[in-house]
Amino acid sequence: MRRAELRRSGRYTRVVTTEQPLPEDRPVDVPSGSASTAPAQSDSSRIIASMPLSDTMSRCWRFPDADEDKFRQMVGHRLEAELPVPIDELTWGYRMGPRRALAETPASPEQGPRDDGGAGGRRQVFAQAARSEQINQYMAMLSAANVRVDTLTTEAEAIGALYRHGLHRPRTDGTEVLVLATPDDWLVGVFDDGMVRSLRRIPIKPNRLDLACRQCEQSIEAEVSRRELGRVLWCGPAEQADVRNVLAERLGVTAEAVEPAGHLVDADGARIGAGCLATFGPAVGLALADMFESDQIIRLAAREEAEPSPHLQRVERILAHPWRWTAVAAGLLVLATAMHVGAIGCETRKMRALVDDLTQTGSPMTALQPKIRAMQRLQTYRIDVEALVADLCRPIPDSIVISSIALSRERRFVIKGTAKDPKAIFALADALRKSDRFAAVNPERTEPAQGGGFTISAELVGVKKLPSFAGRGRPWR
Repeated sequence: MRRAELRRSGRYTRVVTTEQPLPEDRPVDVPSGSASTAPAQSDSSRIIASMPLSDTMSRCWRFPDADEDKFRQMVGHRLEAELPVPIDELTWGYRMGPRRALAETPASPEQGPRDDGGAGGRRQVFAQAARSEQINQYMAMLSAANVRVDTLTTEAEAIGALYRHGLHRPRTDGTEVLVLATPDDWLVGVFDDGMVRSLRRIPIKPNRLDLACRQCEQSIEAEVSRRELGRVLWCGPAEQADVRNVLAERLGVTAEAVEPAGHLVDADGARIGAGCLATFGPAVGLALADMFESDQIIRLAAREEAEPSPHLQRVERILAHPWRWTAVAAGLLVLATAMHVGAIGCETRKMRALVDDLTQTGSPMTALQPKIRAMQRLQTYRIDVEALVADLCRPIPDSIVISSIALSRERRFVIKGTAKDPKAIFALADALRKSDRFAAVNPERTEPAQGGGFTISAELVGVKKLPSFAGRGRPWR
């Protein structure tokens, strides 16, 4: 028995392969492999095994697209009509391919009639079955070999998962052939749209590789015509490269050597070789199927689940009586409502107490009213001397020299100075009249003969006169 253990480690999947001898009283046919999968840093693992091709019956059809229940009924009726064993003595399963339109599904006698009853499309179905008594024998044999199998499936499921998740190959649609070549036998699988269509194991005789190529060609042509065949994927040791070329010439297509996917590494972290993958490919495919397609895999047998823990049993007992947890949920809802209403009432009382305290002590603005009125008086009666002088000096011509500026409490403004040009005096007076700061501008005295002296008086605009009751000469507070 060939075994492969897959354990995820970061972005890589480590593969450990072993071979285990079987008991002496085992029948001649040996299962193709078993595999175990385990998550990183965990001791728990799952074991999945496959039955050999000789004990598995496979069929491939195309059915009209329908719901799951109707699809299973159609597959069961077709198996009962075609297999030589009564359906009640079989354990069977199936895998559905992608949905295709009628124009893409050519009719053939093997795939059933073309009429689909107006379903609008068809699906390819790969069904597999095995005798129930043989399945029980294999499960007993694996148990005798100290292998506790969680799931028993078919070798076609293993090769299909290996094809989809374990090979480094370009993604293409159509029909392809995968050959896993070992010194003892070849495993030839025909794939259509990524799903297994047929699988056959060809034994290899020493020095008769030409016979193996002929048998491989016949098995492929029995399932697909050369016109539909796209390419052959070859996975095997490097010394069989010549055989790969011979097979490509016989089929008239290209034969490409494929390698394992980049995430598959051995125990030392190195990429596993093509020869090792060809030998342990079914076992690796079983683990990949359980890892990536556990909900779609065909299960011929499965180990019964262990008894749940006491805590889980208590939870199940509670769920078994809906009225109990309904009463508990209702009680919790009432409690939450009472707590919410109580919290809102408490906050309302606190806010009312704060409002009452503010009402009794008076508004905080009351203490600021004297300061606000004092600031308003300053804005109303204060004379901004700096701005006033700046507005005065702006229109003074260069020929005028100001000797003194006087400002009285009655908002009277007196300017004295000398001017070389008498016209400049009247120009300054006109400029002050146009300003919005001065009013009643009057040149009171001009003495051109005595050095050009002059006096100009004006009144300020925008400043109110201080009332007499405010107390002249006394500071404000």
